[in-house]
Formats: sequence, C-alpha cells, structure tokens
Amino acid sequence: MRDRLASSKQTCRSVAMAPTFHHGNVARVSATRQDAKEWTWRGEDEFTPLGDRRSLPPRPLPTLSTPRRVVLVRHGQSTWNAEGRIQGCSDFAKLTKKGKEQAQTSAEMLREDRFDALFCSPLQRASETADIIWRDREQPKHVVPSLREVDLYSFQGLLKEDGKAKFGDEFVKWQKDAANFSIDDHYPVRELWYRASLAWQDILDESRDYQSCLVVAHNAVNQALLATALGLDPIYFRRMLQSNAAISVLDFAGNNNVGSDNGGTRATLDRLNQSPDPPFAGSGAGRKARARLVFVRHGGTDRSEDGLIAGKEDERCNLLGRLHAVKTAEFLLDLEVDTILSSPLYRAVETAREIALLQPLGGHTTPPILEYEELAELDFGDWAGRPVASVRGQEWPEDGESLEDFWQRTKTAWHETLKLLDKGEGKNILVVGHGATHAAFVCHCLGLGPQAISLFRIETGGVTIMDFPDGALKGKGVLRSINYHSHLGRWSVPATQEDYTDVCGIDGCF
Repeated sequence: MRDRLASSKQTCRSVAMAPTFHHGNVARVSATRQDAKEWTWRGEDEFTPLGDRRSLPPRPLPTLSTPRRVVLVRHGQSTWNAEGRIQGCSDFAKLTKKGKEQAQTSAEMLREDRFDALFCSPLQRASETADIIWRDREQPKHVVPSLREVDLYSFQGLLKEDGKAKFGDEFVKWQKDAANFSIDDHYPVRELWYRASLAWQDILDESRDYQSCLVVAHNAVNQALLATALGLDPIYFRRMLQSNAAISVLDFAGNNNVGSDNGGTRATLDRLNQSPDPPFAGSGAGRKARARLVFVRHGGTDRSEDGLIAGKEDERCNLLGRLHAVKTAEFLLDLEVDTILSSPLYRAVETAREIALLQPLGGHTTPPILEYEELAELDFGDWAGRPVASVRGQEWPEDGESLEDFWQRTKTAWHETLKLLDKGEGKNILVVGHGATHAAFVCHCLGLGPQAISLFRIETGGVTIMDFPDGALKGKGVLRSINYHSHLGRWSVPATQEDYTDVCGIDGCF
C-alpha cells in the first residue's frame, strides 16, 4: 500500500561459492556461426550427465525461516535472437551490440541495489550479461547448470521461419500447445518446470545467509522460475513474458512471515518484465497484440505513503501521487488510448484525468473517461485507516466486503472490459484502479481464482500491460508486464532494500 522497497533473502545449494565465474563439470561449447548453422542434435550433449531432463512434477520450494528476494534478469539480445534462430540450451550465440547496450541499461537500473550473491546460467549469452550487470561487486558468483535455457533438442539451431516446413505439426504444437509438445522422446516444457524447481533448491538454500540475490538466465527458464515459484503449471508457458535484459522480482517468505499454517514457502511477484526497451515499442518478446489492456494503479496518497489501509475511503492524490499521475501520463504518450475506464474513487479519477489530458501531446485525441463502480477498491470495513502490518494474520472484519463479493464484481468489470476491447479491436483500453482490483484483473487474465490475488504486488503508479494476440474474447491474455514502474524515475521502487522483515505484499499489498 505504500511506495517503498520490497524484498527477500536468497541462497543456494549444490554449486560451490567462488569469487569468479566457474563452470564445474559443464564444458563451454565454442563454435563459429557456420558451425552453428550445421548444429544437429545427436542424442546427448554436455548437460546429459546431469540427469535433470525429467518430465516430473516440480519439487516444492525449500522451507524458509527468513524472507528472501530474488531479482531475475534475462540476457540481452543475442546473435541468434537477431537472426530469429532457436537457441535452446546451445551455446553458440553471443550478445549483439544492442544486447550489450540492453545489459548496460539494466546495470544502470540496478546500480544502487545491494545483492548478496549472483546466480547465473552457464551459457555465454547469460554470463556476458551477468558480467556487465555485476560489474566490480565482490559478492559470490555461482554458475548453476539448471539455469540454462530450455532443452529443445532437434529444434536447436533452427530458423523459426523454417520450423513449420521442416517439422510440420510438431512445430505447430510447440507454438500452440508447448506444455504438451514432445520431440526426440522428450517433453521440453515439462522438463523445464522440473529443472526450474531444482534451481530454486540452489537459490533458496538456507545454508547460505543471503537476503537478496540476482539471477541472470533466459526467456523460457525465467518463465519457469516465475511459474514454479507462484505454483503455476506448464500451461502458463508464454503467459508471462520475458524481454531481453528485462527485470522481474520475487519475494519469498516462510510460514512465520505470512501468518499462515498451510505449510510451505510463499512467493509474491513484485514486478514482471521491466525491460530496458519501452514496453509499448513492440520490439520485445511475445506475439503482436490484436487488443491491449493497460491497468494503472492510481497515484500515491497520504495513506499509501504511510502504509495505512484506504479501502473504499475516498481521498485525493498527494503531491507525490500527482507526480505519479503525470509521469504515468507521459509514459503512456507512446500508446494511443481509445477509452479510459476508472474507479469512481477520486484518487483514481484524478489519475485518469491526468492521463487523458496529456494524450494530445502524443498526437492522439483526448479519450473519454467512463467510471465503473465495479472498479472501486476492496472495502476493508473497520480496517480502513489502520497500518497494514497491524492487521496481518487477523480475521477479516465483519463489516468488510467478502472476498467472494469482491471477486464477482471485478469479474463483471473484467468481462465488460473485454467486450469493449473486442468491439474496438486493434485499439487500447486503459483501466485506472487500485491495488486489489489491479491484482484481481491479473488473476482474471491468467484464469486464476480469488485466492491468487495476494500473489501480486501492485505499487501506486504501477502499470500492467495485458496483450491479447488472438483477440480479447477469442484467446488467452498474455502479461507483458506487471507493476511496471521504471517510468517513475527516481521515484520508482528499488529492486532491493535494507530490511526484509516487514515487506508489504508477502500476503498481499492492498
């Protein structure tokens, strides 16, 4: 509920500490571009002896006694990314000039952040990126083979444009139903989910006293890390995008941190896919959207800054909140907004008006603002005005809105929004709301239930981008970003912080 940092500890398991990068038993593959074009799968490679290519259910997250934070980064653009060639776990590709620039931008974004350790894929496109970001930090660096990119066997080295011609239905299956796609007697995505769970055993191992860690890896494996941390199965592959050199952040806490007796470690997604390139530019990961929905949380208020619950209590944006609104409006100038849907609460309407007012500066017309009662914040009853920390673990107030009622009204708002999107296919709709409604829309997009709302942290001024490659009513939504706030500049929330004992959002930040 407040503009602040968020975080968690980190650790690792079977990979030995070292002051510099090492590769253990995993040999570096070196090849010329011509070699790469002739690369063919021969039934095994240097990773085969690891024995981690198994279509098994993911292992549970390690049990934690203290909170941890993990910052995930995908490598910068590689030579094979630029060629449109499938990389998989092959190691022929290096960073392009653009890829190095992207990594440098990410390094600047993380320059002031404190990390206790670095975990990195053994593939050179990831290790190059890690070197640029890590700079002269002296904390331990670990190369973890389970962080390599998805194993794609005979697909590796294939130009994407040639895939259907050479592999026919197999390639279509990879594009349309990756969770059930098989090749060379392997199920790559199922194996990847299992392997990602092995990586978490390393990264979250409590034997190392890490609070915050940086992980530099790849598109598919980062998706698997995010999904396995949040308890999502392989059908969610390609539903949460990872652009080159983009940053995603996860927080982890044990039972004693979340006031729960349900067993296991709890994860919260703090932000998804904060990319060096503008997220509206169309140059990032994922298919082109036929419809796009952008959700903005209102600018900050006195209560949000002080960590107090606002709920349906109406209040205006404070000075920082007005700045949030202006910075967000400026950020959205690259996007032509057709219609703005807003919560009727003043802090949301005020933010919506600022965004609409600035649209003509981007060469667009001023969009209409439609107020929807269903987009109002969750009613916290007697909790309104109280510190978030003071109510954690308590019974829900009798006069508060039930989660089921809140879920049903946000579901109504979600379906009405999709219908509006469908009518204006190719146009963009902006929704301005609150932390809980924002997180509920993320859950509706992914097809999750109401208990998943607290998996997602949304800060004031945060932006979430939902793309619909097959249309708003015909296909599944894809999350291009969640809680994006790099546009807030010096007022954005840092990736790490000093104290992780009271991070709002471990059990929902609304």
